[in-house]
Amino acid sequence: MLASARDPGGAAQMRALCRALRGDPRLAVTVAASGPAFDLLDGDGLRPLRFALPDGSTHVPAGSDPSKLLDEAGALIERVDPDVLLVSISSLGVGLDEALLARAGGRPSFALQDFPGDANAVGGAYAGTYFVRDEAAGRLTRERFGLATVAVGSLRHAAYAALDVGRLRASVRARIGAAPEQPVLGFFAQPPEIPGHEAAFAHLAETLARRPAPPIVLLREHPKYPDHRARRAAALREVGVTVHDATGGEAEPWLAACDVVVTCFSHCSMDYAFLSARSEEPLGSVLFLLTTDEIRRFMREYAGVCLPDGVAAGLGSVAERAADVEPLLARALSADERERYHAASRRLPREARVDLIAAALVEAGTHRPGRPGASR
Repeated sequence: MLASARDPGGAAQMRALCRALRGDPRLAVTVAASGPAFDLLDGDGLRPLRFALPDGSTHVPAGSDPSKLLDEAGALIERVDPDVLLVSISSLGVGLDEALLARAGGRPSFALQDFPGDANAVGGAYAGTYFVRDEAAGRLTRERFGLATVAVGSLRHAAYAALDVGRLRASVRARIGAAPEQPVLGFFAQPPEIPGHEAAFAHLAETLARRPAPPIVLLREHPKYPDHRARRAAALREVGVTVHDATGGEAEPWLAACDVVVTCFSHCSMDYAFLSARSEEPLGSVLFLLTTDEIRRFMREYAGVCLPDGVAAGLGSVAERAADVEPLLARALSADERERYHAASRRLPREARVDLIAAALVEAGTHRPGRPGASR
């Protein structure tokens, strides 16, 4: 099996799965990765093959010529010669994941979905089957793309069962000097090239400037854009906000420390929801910043939905205008909202069906066309 990832979200899914699959004697697993996904998987001991084009780039913007990318992916497949492919799903252009599917050469292919309803492809070369979180995600994926799906739970969140979320929260809050009743807000940035993203961040900064006692802000920049961190931190400090850099390490400790997570529509919001589900006490809630027409339009086109993941299930509120941010932030920090969010998070699926994934991969790889012995 050849598995791949190029973005942090996909890497988190792939990391959780490959740990289990490498213990399965029926599968020989090779992992390839690019960009921040390589660092995450390499740091976890999965020893991925590094994928890059000759000029060092790892993806191609939407609408650009993907031929060099496809050539490199084809060479990787020829070198590894897998019986089955398993890719993660990325956005904003195409890269390793999408190129492998386009050069699968008749091999069975599968994809691990992180964001419900998401799929990406070069020239319509989608995976044969998509492993999705639940039936709602499967239904959305089928409606948008007509693709086969299997509901397997949330692979990346199954490990949260082993976390002491309360202890994690107390440790980080002590480290940043947050008093017991002092609110902590986490801003989790997405790529600044998303239309309207920077305006939405400005609306948050303007709101915090008006609060008489602004919360401590944990600032976590997107891993692909670390150079934006200093500029964003300076903008917050300029309006009198205490800022802590939350870039280093895993996201979970920083998320656990937050009373409110603020983002445009990053899937870290679901990491927070699954942490909340494992916490004995309410952590807080989520506020989505969709305060411009551009970002709402982009999210609809990207995700195929009008609301971020989880909102319909009570897992967060949405600011659709700059004027909404202040009242919704106040509500998000209230005890009642924390209780409501905690109750909603505990209705999330807790099981991750690695066994279904392994069985599908083994069956498809054993019988793939052209494999020696496949007809027996």
